[in-house]
Amino acid sequence: MAAAHRLSCASAVLSGVIAFSASADTNTIPNVQVNVTVGGQLFQYDPSTMNAWGNPNGTFGFFGHATATNIAESGHQVGWDLLVNPDPFIIANLVYTNTSGSTQVVGVEVVLPIGMSMPSTLIGGSVSGSVTDGNGNGATFASFAGGSVYSAIVDGSSTAATLLTGFSVSTGNYGSALIGPASFGTPIPSQPYGAINTSMAIRYEFTLSAGDSVSLAGSFVAVPAPGAVALLGLAGLVARRRRR
Repeated sequence: MAAAHRLSCASAVLSGVIAFSASADTNTIPNVQVNVTVGGQLFQYDPSTMNAWGNPNGTFGFFGHATATNIAESGHQVGWDLLVNPDPFIIANLVYTNTSGSTQVVGVEVVLPIGMSMPSTLIGGSVSGSVTDGNGNGATFASFAGGSVYSAIVDGSSTAATLLTGFSVSTGNYGSALIGPASFGTPIPSQPYGAINTSMAIRYEFTLSAGDSVSLAGSFVAVPAPGAVALLGLAGLVARRRRR
């Protein structure tokens, strides 16, 4: 499976984070949600609508696409492959093609429930990609209304970081142009952040010209801050002593 191969390569990039987070239960597929908004309509996907699998290192892979009964029929094609760990990180790869006859506003959000509440964290993330003209009249990709192409979202509504704010790029006939790369909290993860209690998400928002395609690859990683790690270790020690 090509998607599985790409995700296994991506997991190597975050091997240190995965080693730290290897306590995840690979027998329970996390309830990852993919929310796609195109043409003003919201379409939602969960693991029951995707190919999903667990890996021995505590990560989970997901591969999905828009069904022919909704987005594809309205002039859009969307596909994604994901690598996640509930302890937690997200790698979200997206391919979107605008098969309609006009520029469209697109939003894709990948939401991951986390395995434990973290009172203090270090975070980091990245995004890169490319836009390709598919109909011979050039292509334009941009953030929507001066916003950001990439947002790291915490607990459903808090924006932890943004990348490619006010971004725009164009390419000529049948050409391609790069998007990014951009990152925060480098070396990832190193940016101090507060508590993360219930979920993490990557949100992509952009406009794309008619007949053209874009691919995006993003990551969002969080680990307990060093002080929080020490407190968690102390709490575990106290709990063990009480059991004795």
